[in-house]
Amino acid sequence: MDCLFAISGNDYVIVAADKSVTQSIIKMQDDDEKIVQIGEKQLLASSAEVSTRKDFTKQIKANLQYNYYRYNTPLLTSESAQFTRYTVADSLRSKHPFQVASIVAGVDDGVPSLYLIEQLGGMEKVTKAVLGYASHFLYGLMDSCYKKDFNLEDGKDCIKKCIFELKTRFLVNIKAFDVFVISKDGISNISNEFN
Repeated sequence: MDCLFAISGNDYVIVAADKSVTQSIIKMQDDDEKIVQIGEKQLLASSAEVSTRKDFTKQIKANLQYNYYRYNTPLLTSESAQFTRYTVADSLRSKHPFQVASIVAGVDDGVPSLYLIEQLGGMEKVTKAVLGYASHFLYGLMDSCYKKDFNLEDGKDCIKKCIFELKTRFLVNIKAFDVFVISKDGISNISNEFN
């Protein structure tokens, strides 16, 4: 029942995720963090069972940090997304595969990037991404919001509409969302504007 979504604009990316954890018909908690910072201006949002998701994001973050310390060069968002995709695809051939879908977002030299990675290791660069059951509601709404010159206020307005739509129409009562903006200045947590 994870609801993760992101949208990129002229010089920013906004990433949002619900904070609930459900098991069948039971809501377990309302304070889970599904978005992890993997670089100075990069975020990874993942959807899977809780233990699998946490192990996967921990492994991705640790390997990207190791790469930075080893070569003293941060990876571009496209490289981080490619590594994430490779990790998913490679694990499918192991005894303990990661069945995780992810969104990798970042800003490199003022240019926003947004990648959608599916559970089988497929990857695509997109302008808007949705994971989970939220895709039934949000892709059409994001299409109607999106325009060529998409500034930050337009992006925030679109995310507000998406959150309102989920709170109104979605089966699970979602109380809170994590919302982050990535820009040339870094990553900002703007969750308080939406909850």
